[in-house]
Amino acid sequence: MKTKILGIVVLFFILFAFNYSFAGVGNMNFKSFSLKNGSKIKYLHRDNIPLVYISVLIEASPLDEEKPAQAFLTAHMLTHGTKSFSAREIEEKIDFLAISIDKQVKPDYTLITLACTKRHLKEAVELFFDIIKNPIFPEDEIKKEISILANTVKQMENDPSYIANKEFLKILFGSHPYGRPIHGEFESLKEIKREDMIRFYERFYKPDRMIFSFVGDINEIELKSLISSYIENWQGKAEGRKINAPLFEKRQKPFEKLIKRDDLTQSTILLGFEGISRKDPDFYAFSVMNYILGGGGLTSRLAKQVREEQGLAYSIYSTFYPNLLPGAFEIEVKTKSENTSKVIKMIVKELERMKTQGVTDEELKEAKSFLTGSFPLRIDTMKKICEFLLLMDFYELGDDYIDKYPEYIERVTKEDIKRVANKFLKEDSYILVVTGKNL
Repeated sequence: MKTKILGIVVLFFILFAFNYSFAGVGNMNFKSFSLKNGSKIKYLHRDNIPLVYISVLIEASPLDEEKPAQAFLTAHMLTHGTKSFSAREIEEKIDFLAISIDKQVKPDYTLITLACTKRHLKEAVELFFDIIKNPIFPEDEIKKEISILANTVKQMENDPSYIANKEFLKILFGSHPYGRPIHGEFESLKEIKREDMIRFYERFYKPDRMIFSFVGDINEIELKSLISSYIENWQGKAEGRKINAPLFEKRQKPFEKLIKRDDLTQSTILLGFEGISRKDPDFYAFSVMNYILGGGGLTSRLAKQVREEQGLAYSIYSTFYPNLLPGAFEIEVKTKSENTSKVIKMIVKELERMKTQGVTDEELKEAKSFLTGSFPLRIDTMKKICEFLLLMDFYELGDDYIDKYPEYIERVTKEDIKRVANKFLKEDSYILVVTGKNL
């Protein structure tokens, strides 16, 4: 027990004290190369602290599912048993070595990240690649994981924001995978079987569809040794992804869905429509427009008009999800029930104003300053860098993206924003979902 506690303390100290002791943007001279088996490698040497991060992006997500939550459960079951270790043994090793293994399933991909000290690099890497290459998906562990997940999902169903967002995505995307919760729903979780996870793993967890990144206190000799031992000779071809773009319904007028909940004292409003893909050339203009409209916190137009000047909202913001395929654009507001109609009208008015009047020079300058100035925060830790390098490759942003991002933002003009607003903002055919009382 003492060893376990000491390991956790050591890892916490390193991750949260040392991990912020360097600038993310400076000295970003990473290397990129590919292996004969199709794997891609990103590498950045940082020896100022004895810490190593290894991430792998797997081209497998809800876009590839035969059943809802198949991708999520496959990824999360990796640490629940391998050919060499039981779930309990894996947990004990993670504690003893003071490492962390983070698993994320996103709409477009799966991301797994190892964090370890240089001292335990060998043992940590051995365990990391064992769970990626040799999972066995034990039946008893699957039952426990699904039970825990089902209870979590059931609790989430009490959150008005979760309810509104789930319904909004279902209306917007229909049967497309983007339209359902990544972790599944309470009823659908009962349909997932062990063979579903095994099949998903065998279809997509292959080296030719993986991108690896190594960041931290690991030199090139050590890197080559790890690649030679764990990746280079790993063979296998993933099944081709059969990705279909969402078919958005043509709406001539707003689509409204009211979800009545008598236990609530306020309304949660979600208003939005089709958004943009990450590869769309208009991504940067859309980013600036969104910041000015509602993504800029209290400085945004929506916050100023609805929250600050009128005092009609507890919170209000806009956001968009630029996925591999066009995602969603959403405006979420929490307000008193009696203010619901008035707030919706104010949102629509701001959408119209963005399309007809565009933005001011001052708004444009402030938005650009914030977006370029805050960009380094997206890569200000080794974990963020390790994962960001993978996304640069996955979305084909280019190895010079970190240097070029400020330039891309600075190029955006007022004319670009007005054009993008008229292209994407659909104030006459939005989707509206309201969760609240007395609707």
